[in-house]
Amino acid sequence: MFFQRADPENKLSNISSSQKTLAKTMPHKREYQDLPQKYAHNSAETNISEADRISVGETQQMQEAIEQLKQDLKASESRFRNAIAKNADGIAIVNKQGLVCFANPSAEALFNCKAEELLGQAFFGNLVVEGSACEIEMDTDIIPHVGETETPGMRVIQTEVEAIRKHKANAVVEMRVVETEWEGEMAYLATLRDITDRKRAEEMLWLYDRAMAATSIGVTISDATNPEHPIIYCNPAFENMTGYRREEIIGNNCRFLQGSDTDSEALEIIRQALKTESECQVILKNYRKNGTIFWNALSVSPVRDKTGKLTHFIGIQRDITDRKEAEEALQHSEAQSREQSARLAAALDELKNTHSQLVQSEKLSSLGLLIAGVAHEINNPVTFIHGNLTHLKDYTEDLFDLLKLYQQQYPNPVAEIQHQIENKDIDFLSEDLPKILSSMSVGVDRICQIVQSLRNFSRHDDSQMKPVNLHEGIDTTLLILNHRLKGNGEMPSIEIIKQYGKLPLVECFAGPINQVFMNILSNAIDALDDENITQNIQQIPENFRQIRIYTKVVRDFVEIKIADNGPGMTEEVKQRIFDTFFTTKPIGKGTGMGLSISYQIIVERHKGEFYCTSEAGKGTEFTIKIAIAHEISALDKTAVETAPTQAKPASAG
Repeated sequence: MFFQRADPENKLSNISSSQKTLAKTMPHKREYQDLPQKYAHNSAETNISEADRISVGETQQMQEAIEQLKQDLKASESRFRNAIAKNADGIAIVNKQGLVCFANPSAEALFNCKAEELLGQAFFGNLVVEGSACEIEMDTDIIPHVGETETPGMRVIQTEVEAIRKHKANAVVEMRVVETEWEGEMAYLATLRDITDRKRAEEMLWLYDRAMAATSIGVTISDATNPEHPIIYCNPAFENMTGYRREEIIGNNCRFLQGSDTDSEALEIIRQALKTESECQVILKNYRKNGTIFWNALSVSPVRDKTGKLTHFIGIQRDITDRKEAEEALQHSEAQSREQSARLAAALDELKNTHSQLVQSEKLSSLGLLIAGVAHEINNPVTFIHGNLTHLKDYTEDLFDLLKLYQQQYPNPVAEIQHQIENKDIDFLSEDLPKILSSMSVGVDRICQIVQSLRNFSRHDDSQMKPVNLHEGIDTTLLILNHRLKGNGEMPSIEIIKQYGKLPLVECFAGPINQVFMNILSNAIDALDDENITQNIQQIPENFRQIRIYTKVVRDFVEIKIADNGPGMTEEVKQRIFDTFFTTKPIGKGTGMGLSISYQIIVERHKGEFYCTSEAGKGTEFTIKIAIAHEISALDKTAVETAPTQAKPASAG
C-alpha cells in the first residue's frame, strides 16, 4: 500500500517483526516432545488439562498481540491520512493505466473540483499537460530507501506542468512523480505544488533585468550602509557610457569618474544629499576611461527597506554631451544658430509633407505584425483541434459499435437502463453526433484557410525580393475581403470573375504587393456600394455588381488588371487619384493614402507601371505591370497555373 511506502517507520511494516517476537515468547511444539520422562506417570487427564491451559494461554497472547497490532495499524493509518489530508501540496495516486485513484484536499483545491470528480480521470495529458518541448525542464533524482543499504533507491521525476483547472484559469505546477503501490499493484505518486505566482514573479524579475540591460540610460546601485558607498551594480549602458568594464566599476565609488575641473558646487550638492539621505539632481563633467569628457545628468535617489532604514542609493546617469556641445555651439555662434534654425525649418516643412504618409505606413506595418501574430496564435490551437477531431470521430464510432454490440448481446436490459436509453434518445445521438463532428471538421478547415490567408497576406520577409505567386496573393486578399463581398438584405453580393493567365513566379516584395491588391479591391467594393446605396435592391441589375481580375504575361512583364462596373470617375478625379490625401469618400471613411502608397510600391519600389482607365458611368480599371526579373524561358518551368485562361466566375461567398 501507498502509506507503507511513504513512511518506512509505519508500524504496518513491523507486523512481521512483531509476529516473530511473539513467536519467541510462546512455547514451541518441539518443547512438548522433549518433556522429561519423569512426568510420564501423570494421568492422561492431567496431561490433557495442562495442554489445554497452555493452548488457551498461547491463543490469548496471540489475540492480545493481534489486537494491539490492529490498534497500532489503525492509529498509524489515521496519522498518515491526517498528514496527507493536511499537506499543502496536492497529492494524487495514479494507477498504471494513468487514471487517478486517490486525491487529497489540496489536489481538490488545485484542480478546483471534488475528489470524486478527479477519480477515474486520465491524469497525464488531461489533468496535467506539459508545456512545449523548449519549455520542459525535467530533473531525475534518486531517493534512497530508509534502512535499506543494498537497494539502489527510488527514482523521482520532477518537471513543470500546466494543471487544467475546472472553471478557473490553469496553473503552473511543479510535479514530482515516484513509483508506489496501490491496492497491490504498481502505481505513481504525484506531488503537485502550485508555482504560478513564483513563475510570474520570476518572469517579472527577468523582464526588469532585461529592461535594465536594454535601456540606454546608465543605472548604478550603491551600498548606503558602507561609508564609501561602493557600487554594487551597474547596467551595460553605464559601461558603454564610461568605457569601464563591470569588473573595474563594482566596488568603487563614482568619484573615479571625476576630474580636477569637475564642478565643486555640484559635488557639494551630492555630498549633502548622501548625508541627509535625500534626492538630488546635478550635471557633472565626468571623464571616460580613455580620457574623453562627457557631461553626466545625474539623479541620486535613496532606497529604504520596509522598516524605513536606508539601504542603497540608485544613480541614474544620462549622457547629455551632445546637448551641452550644442548649447556651447549656440552660445559661441549666432550665425551657426541661424543656419541650424534654417535647416530645422526646412526639415520641418519636409516632415509636414510626409508625416501623414509615414504614419499610414507605420499603421499598415503594425497591422501586418498584429495580423501575423494573431494568425500564428490562432494556428496552434486550431491545429490541435483539427488533429484531434479525427481521433474523436474514431473513438465515437468505436463507442457506438460497442453499444450496439451490448444491445445485440443483451437485448432485454433492466428497467433502469431501458429508461435511460429512452430518456437520452441513444438512437438520435448515434445518428446526430457524427454529423456534429463532421460539421466541426468543416468549420476547423475553414478557420485553417482563413489563418493561412492572414499569414500569407501579412508577410514581413520584405528585406529582399523573392519569387512570389501573385495569384495566391490575389486569392488571399479576396478571402480577407470575403465579408464585404457577400450580399445582405440591402445589397446583393458582388460577383468576382477571374481570368487568370499562366503566370511564372515573380520576384517582388510580397507584403507591399498584397497591400496594393487590398487597396484596389477595397476601392472597387466602396465604389459599388456607394453607387447603389440609395437604390432599391429590386432596381439593381442582376449582374451589375461585378469585379473582374485579368492576369497575363506580356514579354518580360506580368500584367494584372482589376476592373469594376461601378460608377467610374470623371477626368478631373482621375487626374488626382494618385495625389497624397486626395479622396472622394466622406470624412472618416478614407484618408486618400491608399492609391498614393500603391503608386509608390509599384512604380518606385518595383520599377513597374501603375495606371487607371475610367469613364463616368462605365466603371474603373487599374492596370499593374511588374517585371518578372528572369528570362521567361527559365521561369516557365516553375510557372504556377492557378486557373484556366478563359473567364471563370467565382462566387463572392
